[in-house]
Amino acid sequence: MARHLIWAAGLVILAGCASTPAPEPALAAGNAALEAARASGAPELAAVEIGLARSKLEQARTAAQAGRAREAIWLAEQADVDAQLARARTASERARRAENEVDASLKTLREELSRNPASTRAVP
Repeated sequence: MARHLIWAAGLVILAGCASTPAPEPALAAGNAALEAARASGAPELAAVEIGLARSKLEQARTAAQAGRAREAIWLAEQADVDAQLARARTASERARRAENEVDASLKTLREELSRNPASTRAVP
């Protein structure tokens, strides 16, 4: 009977350990998202978001090294989301800047046309 209890306890412990996934895939995904954000220009255009992603990824690595797999996965997933947000903010900021450039060009063109209305007439 005691053997059965020991076996059962051992199986319960093993099952508990097996249910916690390894943090490495989440860390790799977070790192890839962070690198993609860096490559997109996020450090210049979305510094807050990329800083959060870096910090959370470092915390995730620390948690993984300490054996806290669930915490490491959770932090790595948050880092991934923060890095994706940094990329989106970067793209949004670039689009806003491009829009401003087009608006400025149109304004300049309108001013030139209003100063010289003869240039808009066709030459026979």
